Amino acid sequence: MQERIKKLRKALDLTQQEFGDRIGIKRNTIANYETGRNEPIDAVISLICREFNANEEWLRTGNGEMFSPTSSAAMEALARERGLTHSDFILIEKFLSLKRESRLAVAEYMLEVAAALNRDDTPLDIVTTIKSINIDAEVGHYRSDLVMDERRSAKHNPGHQAEMSDDELHAELNRQLAEQKQQVDKQSVSGLGNSKTAIG
Repeated sequence: MQERIKKLRKALDLTQQEFGDRIGIKRNTIANYETGRNEPIDAVISLICREFNANEEWLRTGNGEMFSPTSSAAMEALARERGLTHSDFILIEKFLSLKRESRLAVAEYMLEVAAALNRDDTPLDIVTTIKSINIDAEVGHYRSDLVMDERRSAKHNPGHQAEMSDDELHAELNRQLAEQKQQVDKQSVSGLGNSKTAIG
């Protein structure tokens, strides 16, 4: 069996350390299996077969193919049973082909995202609307202040002519409002990007 364990490891292009990490066994133990000093117990053989899709009959006796042909057949049966799309099939297949640590990392990431969403029950569109309303209010105040300044200036300096007509003043204020909205939109997008980075 020691030669077949080594052959399987080489076929998977894994070092003894990587092979052992995948099944939770030390590198020295794998080395002992491959040299024949020790033989794996049934539980370890089952682990190897499950983790690497190895054919148990081949691993124990050398008969048959190195890898079990049932994996893709089982996936196809699952796809038919559950009505999986091609994208669903690829997603599941790629997830299952990840190393155990990577699968755990994906699961932990999903749990972190779910926990963060559960903590903040305010929908993003409401947050954006509130920000937009606040900006509109600020610009409204700013517009009123500008109009009042123009009136005061005209009152104290009768000969002074306003630099901008009402139409020009409103156009300028609308331009400033659009600029402020763009800045808030950029900050919102940047904030979302930072949140994703923090989660990752």
